[in-house]
Amino acid sequence: RAFAEMHHARHAIATTSGSSSLQIACRAVGLEPGDEVITTPYTFVATSSCILNSFSVPVYVDIDPETYNLDVAQVEAAITERTKAIIPVHFGGIVTDMHRLRKIAARHHLRIIEDAAHSHGASLKDDQWAGTLGDIGIFSMQQSKLLTCGEGGVITTNDDELAELSWSLRHYGRTKTGNWYEHFRLGWHYRMTEMQGALLVTQLKKLLEQNERRRRNAKLLYEG
Repeated sequence: RAFAEMHHARHAIATTSGSSSLQIACRAVGLEPGDEVITTPYTFVATSSCILNSFSVPVYVDIDPETYNLDVAQVEAAITERTKAIIPVHFGGIVTDMHRLRKIAARHHLRIIEDAAHSHGASLKDDQWAGTLGDIGIFSMQQSKLLTCGEGGVITTNDDELAELSWSLRHYGRTKTGNWYEHFRLGWHYRMTEMQGALLVTQLKKLLEQNERRRRNAKLLYEG
């Protein structure tokens, strides 16, 4: 709830890792064998392995040399009748050109999964936050990230249906209204532990101030 509030998201669901969050997101948006997913080649392997584990096909579009993010200008040329989704990565906390990407996705009826693994507390100037700019987003809490509990992840979405489905998929296919041993779909054991959650709640209180310090330090570095 605290993470959702900070990122202006309706829902946030804690998981075991950013990679498991990507797996859940791919299933939640309905990827099927043979579907194509447009993404970037300049990212951690999980951005592609979640597609491959869905028996779908990653289609790579080159990066913008200024941002290292997906070059949105090249996306539309890569869309085919088999394209189902787009997975942009907000590399190094720099948010992809999501306004333009959303228009392309809407024109072609595609889902957007935001890989915001690096982007805790990142937002655009008009107060739109990473993880809420597509259909569903993911964050990593692995030890090298801005917000960490050693290993962990979070799924964010403003879509009630995707939130319910994601909650179920990370919880062995249970539902919030079913009995404990009722499993309504094929799912995983991707639940975050309470100890990890406790560490993150403490760290979350420091995140925005730490991000501001990072920005100041980066500015000094570039000016120097």
